Amino acid sequence: MSDPNEFGSQYFEKILNMVDVGVHLVNREGTTVFYNDKMAEIDGLARKQVLHKNIFHVYPSLTHETSTLAKVLQTGQEVPEKIQTYVNVTGKRITTINRTYPLFDNEQLTGALEVAKDITSIVQLHDQILDLRHQLYQAKQKDGKKTGAARYHFSDLIGESPSFLEAVSTAKKASRTSSPVFICGATGTGKELFAQSMHNASVRRNHPFIAQNCAAVPGDLMEGIMFGTTRGAFTGAVDRAGLFEQASGGTLFL
Repeated sequence: MSDPNEFGSQYFEKILNMVDVGVHLVNREGTTVFYNDKMAEIDGLARKQVLHKNIFHVYPSLTHETSTLAKVLQTGQEVPEKIQTYVNVTGKRITTINRTYPLFDNEQLTGALEVAKDITSIVQLHDQILDLRHQLYQAKQKDGKKTGAARYHFSDLIGESPSFLEAVSTAKKASRTSSPVFICGATGTGKELFAQSMHNASVRRNHPFIAQNCAAVPGDLMEGIMFGTTRGAFTGAVDRAGLFEQASGGTLFL
């Protein structure tokens, strides 16, 4: 009868090669000891190009500060969720969301395990949208036009209930101030219509109105979207105005 441990390890490896997330296991020195098929697909590499090689050889664009595997090996602490953009040894640029865990044996750190989900295509599409928005911002800045436009006015809001009329009255008063305004309501109740109406009734009407759904933005990308990016700040970064700059003098609706 075969060794139960050997039998189990064979099936364990097969199972890890069937899952739809990348799995990357390194030892204490950062050398790859396991690298599943999905991780190879994400990286665009053959497993033999990665196995028994140091992570910095495979991913030369990463450093001890930017590599989640290296960070876990340094600190011995879990990195629960981190977006990581890197360039592999063939020059391919990849973005993943990683969960990285330290591995211990008798309280001694022996390695790190990373589970990665590929979001490269999502980030590329997101960057294209931001680039188009930035180009529009630059073109309209050059022409002296508003970057964004609010279509709706208070006259477009239709309703007769006392609570609705009270909300409109409060919004009109708020539009005459420069204070931040919190608009509360369930999905589909017209929060952006109120925001646009307030913008058009305010002294900011001739300046941009910018709306952004924050729930659609991954947490690690939020800072760059809000405050902009500078070329060279991180892998793939370009000079791009953030939403606060684009909405300068106007309204930013989040």
